[in-house]
Amino acid sequence: MVTTIIFDMDGVIVDSEPTHQKLEIEMFSELGLHISDEERIEFVGTSSVDMWKKIGKRHDLAKSPDELLLYGRQKYWDALEAGKVPLVQGAVQLITDLRRRGLIIQVASSATRPTVDHVLALFRLESFFKYRIGGDEVAHSKPNPDIFLEAARQSGSDPAKCVVIEDSANGVKAAKQAGMFCIGYANPGTGKQDLSLADIVVNSLEKISVDTFALLNEPQP
Repeated sequence: MVTTIIFDMDGVIVDSEPTHQKLEIEMFSELGLHISDEERIEFVGTSSVDMWKKIGKRHDLAKSPDELLLYGRQKYWDALEAGKVPLVQGAVQLITDLRRRGLIIQVASSATRPTVDHVLALFRLESFFKYRIGGDEVAHSKPNPDIFLEAARQSGSDPAKCVVIEDSANGVKAAKQAGMFCIGYANPGTGKQDLSLADIVVNSLEKISVDTFALLNEPQP
């Protein structure tokens, strides 16, 4: 029996990936970096500090990953405040329906915890998510399963009774490694992502309902 639904945030609750892409390209240009689309896409779903650490190993950067994380975070917050990041269509309705049915709902995002809290507050969704976790609160970023296992521990949920909604290949891999059922959301704004490891793939959150979870078999680790 499914008890817990874990939402990724970027690309699942907020349609933020186009904005992240734009801001990252701006930062790459400022730093004089030539990052290919292929290299950039491999970082979708991972934490920003993990991205900057890997880029720092491949390229000669004068600034530290933490400095770049904070700079990039402020640029993203400015975009949020300017209304440049919309909600994903169907996200609020799904969240509301799941909460009404008494299911545990959580956010497990590669964004830092301050950004998770900021986004939920901005869109007045914080009351729905008692349990939330950011990528800076675990040792290893997606595709490692740490964040989802910690989310399950946080809410006292059995991983086998958790369902993750993810839009990135790294997120799907992390969910499956955590022994959880995974719904892949093929968000066009996220770009080309391999969601083949997901148990179900949808192209709209409006195709997911409370009945979807009622019909799911418990995933096997």
